[in-house]
Amino acid sequence: TALTKGNTFFLLYKAFQDSLRKYSQVLSSKLPPPLPPKSVGPLNMPPVPFAKHPMQPEPTPAHTASYRVPPGEEITVCHVIGTCEYCAETVEALEDLIRDTVDDEYKEKIDMMGQQEAFHDITAKAIRILVSGLENRLEEPLKMMTAINWAMFVEVGEESDYVRYMHKEIQPYVSTARTLIPKSYFQSFCDKFALGFTTTYYETLIRLKTISEPGSQQLLLDVYNLKNLILKLPVLEASAASTPTARKAVATGSTIAPAMYTKMVQKQFKNIELLLKMTGTPVNLLIDVFKDQWPGGSALDLQQVMSLKGLKRNEQAAMLERFGLDPALARKGAAVNVTSATIVSERFQAVQESTTQQLQLSQMRQKVNDFRNSFRPV
Repeated sequence: TALTKGNTFFLLYKAFQDSLRKYSQVLSSKLPPPLPPKSVGPLNMPPVPFAKHPMQPEPTPAHTASYRVPPGEEITVCHVIGTCEYCAETVEALEDLIRDTVDDEYKEKIDMMGQQEAFHDITAKAIRILVSGLENRLEEPLKMMTAINWAMFVEVGEESDYVRYMHKEIQPYVSTARTLIPKSYFQSFCDKFALGFTTTYYETLIRLKTISEPGSQQLLLDVYNLKNLILKLPVLEASAASTPTARKAVATGSTIAPAMYTKMVQKQFKNIELLLKMTGTPVNLLIDVFKDQWPGGSALDLQQVMSLKGLKRNEQAAMLERFGLDPALARKGAAVNVTSATIVSERFQAVQESTTQQLQLSQMRQKVNDFRNSFRPV
């Protein structure tokens, strides 16, 4: 009626806003809290990207938080994602309905963008939590990997125990996510996890002290196994799902992973495979093979390989000189004894500085866009 389409209806709109705000807070409270900073990332070290995926957003401090998702709680996180998607769509429809119904004098005051953005923000946070939760479940197998004495490894066999442990953690977790969250969000989850996993695995490798030639061959076998697993994540076979409902949902999906995802995963694993192939190359062939198979490889990459091979300082200096480095620089580089762990720390510090600069630039761009939008006609 005319009576209810005026101020009364506008007050009802304000009540809707307040209720949606409170409901978004309830959903957010269902998510696990972040871990203390000292516990961030597997092995207490945040991953450092060595190849940025085009779909990866610019990192922000919030993105560096780490979360532990207890067994079974991934289902709750997935339900939060699905609920937030529904609410965001419903809010948009509700806003249109209210604006079409309320009296003309109130139409310009109807704006529920804030409520919609709140649900989108919770969705983005929940996906990060889902990714981080799986990454932290791989902390134990990564510790198993680093506990192996790769310097004394002599016999190559089947995939290592830590690889089987990773399969056990990854497959049911991803199957659950695929069953419960919308397809677009699931693909985002796969993209972020694959990038984070390969990055962390690479950085874990270069922190190992020494790897023998048989050890590098075993690790290549492990990497091949893990690459096949990661490539299949967006299209897990029905047999990998843990429940009849999950198997039905998986069976009705696509059986071909997106081309962009496949390209990103293969590029990430190529870096890992190159590192291990160079580490397993005999010393007398290393320079020639390095130049042939690692066209973009730098002196730092070569020194990293030599560190994993356990070469002494004088041997590294000689190899760097053969590589084409100035003799004085080669001796200086070998003398400082740059270990793999030091390289990781330096790269992490560089990424942190770069992240701060990128965040400041992003904020500046946003201010410029807001300024431009203020002059555009409504």
